Amino acid sequence: MFGPRKLRPPEVDPIVISRDGRVVGVRTPPPAPQRETAATRLWWRRRNLAATGELRAQAELRNQVAAFHLDPGPSRKR
Repeated sequence: MFGPRKLRPPEVDPIVISRDGRVVGVRTPPPAPQRETAATRLWWRRRNLAATGELRAQAELRNQVAAFHLDPGPSRKR
C-alpha cells in the first residue's frame, strides 16, 4: 500500500485536436527500425568512406602500386 508506485504515462488519444476543437490529424506510432544486416553495414561503410574521400585515396594508392608492380607472368611448370 505504501510501497513505490509504478507510474504509467497517460493514455494518448490517437486523434489530434486543434485549439479550436477541430480534428487536425491522427497520431501513428513510429515505424519499427529495420534490422541491420551485413549488406546494410557494408553499404553504410562504403557510403561513409565515399563521403570522406577515403575510397578515392585508396584507389589512387592501388593505381600507384600497380604502376610500379612487375607481373612476372604465368610460370611454366616442369
